[in-house]
Amino acid sequence: MWNAIREFIDRHDSFVVTSHINPDGDAIGSEMGLAHFLRSLGKQVLVMNSTETPEVLRFLDPEDEVHVYGEPGSRELLDAVDAVFIVDVNNWEHIGNIGRTLQARKLPRACIDHHQESMSGFADCTVSDTSAAATGVLILELIRDYRVPMTLPIAEALFAAIITDTGTFRFSNTDARALHAAADLCDAGCNAFEMYRKVFGSKTWGAGRMLGPVLSTLESAAGGRLAWISATIEMVNNAGATHDDMDGFADLVRSIKGVELVIFFKEMSEGEIKVSLRSNGNVDAHAIAKHFGGGGHIMASGMRVEGPLQHAIDLVTRECLRLPLFSSR
Repeated sequence: MWNAIREFIDRHDSFVVTSHINPDGDAIGSEMGLAHFLRSLGKQVLVMNSTETPEVLRFLDPEDEVHVYGEPGSRELLDAVDAVFIVDVNNWEHIGNIGRTLQARKLPRACIDHHQESMSGFADCTVSDTSAAATGVLILELIRDYRVPMTLPIAEALFAAIITDTGTFRFSNTDARALHAAADLCDAGCNAFEMYRKVFGSKTWGAGRMLGPVLSTLESAAGGRLAWISATIEMVNNAGATHDDMDGFADLVRSIKGVELVIFFKEMSEGEIKVSLRSNGNVDAHAIAKHFGGGGHIMASGMRVEGPLQHAIDLVTRECLRLPLFSSR
């Protein structure tokens, strides 16, 4: 499974590691875990994304080494690398601005990912395993293949990746493979309780102020099987919050008895709405997102649609209500 990736690592001395826009815990954790590992092999590593690291995940980057493409000097930093590692994403559109530059430079590329429908020709060598609960599980399995000691920074980064995409082992993708991975990382010194507190137990005051206004927008259809919430720019500004502060809000609605699919509409600008889909398993969230040019997983996916907000709500909910689960009964 890892032969091609190992050969790719052997052939190159310096790498840029990147992931998708608006990186989550699996993206940042996988990037940092891989970066620490590559450095342990004597490689030079640059970590760079198109958008900033969420505040809650900055503890994984204590040296502030994750660069944002477009900041002063970022293009020059890319000149020093001779290969690319892409993690937790499998298409250029979801990488953002740095992706367009990497495409133009035609550097050798490797991809490690667990999302569906990998883009043909996306990388020179790819490990894509949709059965993996998180990309962090795959990075751990790569490190195991080398039979080298696991360091605490790697363990914490990969544990953050796994608890993010399994919802602290609550989601249906939690399997023995993910639990064995977590156990290995705890054996390496990772404190599960402290990691939970850092990733999920460090909400901001902005998040607290946003919770009421967002939940007050809750609407439903199809006998409560379809539910949606929304957030406007005005709501975010009034709360002194950020869009990252609303992570996890959709999961609160998903926990309501009888809900099969939750849609969270976030107004990013007058003409752009970010849409998050969270399923309880009987609806393919990825298929819905793909219809609108997005992607992800069966249980959790996302996309962006044109505004204004009410137009986006009407457009997406109308499409969802065509699904058999919502159009019957």
